[in-house]
Amino acid sequence: MDNESIKSKFKKNLENSETYKLTGQMDILSNEELYHYDVIVDYKKDNYYRTELKNKDSEHTQIILKNKSGVYVVTPSLNKSFKFQSEWPDNGSQAYILTSLLKDMENDSNLVLEEKDDKYYVSTTVNYPNNTSLVSQKITFNKDVLPEMVQVYDKNGTENITFKITNIEFNTKFDDDYFEVENNASEDCCKTTSSINEIVYPMYLPSGTKFKSEETVKTDESERVILTFTGEKSFILIEEATKSPEDFEVTTTSGELVFYENVLGNLNNSSLNWSKDGKDYYLIGNNLTNEELLKVASSTSVVSLTK
Repeated sequence: MDNESIKSKFKKNLENSETYKLTGQMDILSNEELYHYDVIVDYKKDNYYRTELKNKDSEHTQIILKNKSGVYVVTPSLNKSFKFQSEWPDNGSQAYILTSLLKDMENDSNLVLEEKDDKYYVSTTVNYPNNTSLVSQKITFNKDVLPEMVQVYDKNGTENITFKITNIEFNTKFDDDYFEVENNASEDCCKTTSSINEIVYPMYLPSGTKFKSEETVKTDESERVILTFTGEKSFILIEEATKSPEDFEVTTTSGELVFYENVLGNLNNSSLNWSKDGKDYYLIGNNLTNEELLKVASSTSVVSLTK
């Protein structure tokens, strides 16, 4: 099989089915720490997606949902959702989206194909706009040209993302309202606290940036910690105990949906906000690039200091 025929066969596999359900396990390397995710991707023709990402260590689950109304990030445990006007998943490479893998193959005129032990190995360049250190990937296909594993590498050849596909089921039956955002709320939600039991500190700081101060602000309903960092690349990191609404809440945002290493959040005008493990995070850095904001955010999970 040559380059054109493997692309053609993979494309035909996708076009022959109006739906699919994909399950797999994804490992992401961030600051020398490995983060493990269970991944479920449901797809329906006309660009409907439901991607469930469950952090296996913290059991924190978030869902990226796309339907005719837009793109949503749903956090079922918090009864919250953010709505984006986003081109996701077409605005960059996504290791767990089959059409994205096909797009990367079609966009790479220098695609490299190897055949060994009844497997096809396809190497392509990738496009991660907010993580320019990721430059290439290797996709392992079986003899039916269905992917079994995706490995994404940085400039140094280090494997940063490993996605092992455990099952792909085509022509799956979904209920008519399966991809509606309201149906992704959880009845077992809102087990949150009004206080912060531990503060996390970013382990990555841009060159010349130093920690300046820490302030705790308490209100009747919540608790907030404000960490201030000074220098040419100054920024503020705010951590707040999440307050979940009684009814499922959808907030419209003008920001950009980003999934960077271990952070799934909202990037908007030199700021980034995300929710994780019962806390809301707000990172503001007018002198930081988008990638620097994301590097700071992803590094906050590495070490946590108990109060």
